[in-house]
Amino acid sequence: MRDLEHWRRKNRRRRLDLARVASEPYTLVEIAERDGFCCQICRDPVDMKLVWPKLWAPTIDHVVPVVAGGDDTPANVQLAHFVCNSRKGGRLELAS
Repeated sequence: MRDLEHWRRKNRRRRLDLARVASEPYTLVEIAERDGFCCQICRDPVDMKLVWPKLWAPTIDHVVPVVAGGDDTPANVQLAHFVCNSRKGGRLELAS
C-alpha cells in the first residue's frame, strides 16, 4: 500500500507539472477527514477500506478540474466515490 501511494503521488506530480498548476501537498485521508468521510457529490458515506477498481472506493475530485485551470490544492479538492467522480468527469459540476 505504501508503494501504491508513492506512485500515486509521483504520477500526480508529473501530471500537474505538465499542466503548470499550483499545488499543495495533501493526502486522501486528510481530505476524507475534512469532508466527514462523505462523498461531496452524492453525499453518501465513503468506505475508506475499499480500493480501486471498486465503484464505491474513495477518490479525490477536483472541484474545478485541472484541465479547466483548477489548482491541485486542498481548497479545490473534495472526497468522492470513484463512480461519482467518474460520472462527473472534467465538468465543473454533475448535471442534474
